[in-house]
Amino acid sequence: MTSLIPSVPTDNASIWTMEEIYSTLAVPSEDGKTVLPSLATSWKQSSDKLSWTFNLRKDAKFSDGNPVTAGDVKFSIQQNQKPDAPFAFIDEIISKIDTPNDHTVVIHTKKPWAPLPADMALYANSVVPKDYGGKTQQQFDKNPVGSGPFKFASWSKGSSLKLVKNPHYWDKKVPYLDSVTFTVVPDGNTRGTQLASNQIQINQAPAYSSIKALQAQSNVKVTAFPSSEVDYFAMNTTHKPFDDINVRKAISLAIDKQAILKAVLYGHGQVAGAYLSPVTWAHDSTIKPVQADVAAAKAALAKSSAPNGFSTSITVASGDQDASTEAQLIQSDLAKIGIKVKINTIDPAAVVTARHAGNFDLLLGLYTTDIVDPDEIARFAGTYDGGVHTIYTGFKSAKMDKLAEKASSVSSQSERKKAYDQMQQIIADQVPYIPLYYAPGVFSYSNKVQGFHPGGTGNYFLEKVWISK
Repeated sequence: MTSLIPSVPTDNASIWTMEEIYSTLAVPSEDGKTVLPSLATSWKQSSDKLSWTFNLRKDAKFSDGNPVTAGDVKFSIQQNQKPDAPFAFIDEIISKIDTPNDHTVVIHTKKPWAPLPADMALYANSVVPKDYGGKTQQQFDKNPVGSGPFKFASWSKGSSLKLVKNPHYWDKKVPYLDSVTFTVVPDGNTRGTQLASNQIQINQAPAYSSIKALQAQSNVKVTAFPSSEVDYFAMNTTHKPFDDINVRKAISLAIDKQAILKAVLYGHGQVAGAYLSPVTWAHDSTIKPVQADVAAAKAALAKSSAPNGFSTSITVASGDQDASTEAQLIQSDLAKIGIKVKINTIDPAAVVTARHAGNFDLLLGLYTTDIVDPDEIARFAGTYDGGVHTIYTGFKSAKMDKLAEKASSVSSQSERKKAYDQMQQIIADQVPYIPLYYAPGVFSYSNKVQGFHPGGTGNYFLEKVWISK
């Protein structure tokens, strides 16, 4: 976890915990197909399609007991509109926000914008008190106040975060739990031991190699939930020779995705083609995974600026067994075409710093969508201005930018789909990164844990969870 300020982080560890502390105007449904009311009980687009009116619930309070008002909503969205906010691109379509009264928010858009209700379910648009309740952003980050089902209790950075039940939460039926503690344990084997001994009750992303053993334990359940997760292999196109499309194509042709899927996912998930997950309606199933072909890879490299191969490095987080396995397989595959890869294993926090700074050659990562509309992830993983420079690769395409704008401004889903299909084809052709596989959301957890069903967007929905005796 890097920050508890909604407009700041991009890492899932921060996002998925933050969603328990704060509320948004709308929330994704568990199946990831629609958005449901949360702080807003209803919303409607104007007849000219240039504004959306959200009606706020009147019983919503922050965890300090103060009411949630339209002024808080306006302030919160404006924080995510700041140029340094990684998800500012989501809200750049907003031209003005009116608050005619404490329970009404009118969001004006520069042009018709179909994804707006889904955009308001984005964690970065979580509602905080206006002016951070009189605190600086740094002070607020140390003791945040939200209107979600849980409230902040304590945070030991890099170690653990504890939340407790929010007595002021508007839905008085939940949460069932008195507290939730998130702990950072990079090593999968250690997490498995902790689960078996009831030191923890839920283990996110157990190593796929451990699933069979976990399933054999009578006190443990293992479930693969539908997920929008796409695991990828990124090339830093701002570093030579990865600015050369022939080098990137050679690497894509050299990598055996099927072998990675078998070695890492043990039969779970599927090899990836298009960069948008099959969970979203915008996924282009006609883009098939590139098949490993050493001869074709050598031929592509021969056309490049590094025809005789070169030396490079791949950055991997320590304790990540799956990423380590992937890196070793990729290292072996690329050696076959004359590319020597050194594996740099560093602390997970250092990996976050390196990728944001562009201080890497090759990198393994994953992304998930945080909203039900494809707009967010299509731009986040496809455009330079989509938050993190095309998932840290530095790849730029004016055509991608135009297609992303078109896809979000038309109302017809079929027309939007055509634009998204073209975007997926560009990434497949230009290869700034390689989608490796689509992964389910695998969790192992105590059989005493009830009601646990994370959504396709990654939301935990822990307010619905309880522990049986």
